[in-house]
Amino acid sequence: MNGIISLDGLLDFINSLSLDSRNKRWLGEKLIEEACKEEAEAIPSAGRFYGVWKDDDFPDMNADEMAKEIKASRKFKNHIEE
Repeated sequence: MNGIISLDGLLDFINSLSLDSRNKRWLGEKLIEEACKEEAEAIPSAGRFYGVWKDDDFPDMNADEMAKEIKASRKFKNHIEE
């Protein structure tokens, strides 16, 4: 079931449950944990940066072959013309 719920309505519902202070604290801590997980997942990994690769991307190549492949795939010049 999908729906829109207001935070005020959610708080009213939680208050209607007659939770003791220990249960309210537990609920609050769980909400904070979930928020922290979501924020941590939102941070981009270094693998998204330009020019980053992992060894699994070139499983059958040694270091020299990998370097040649990377240089060959560049779209810009390796030197500056005067």
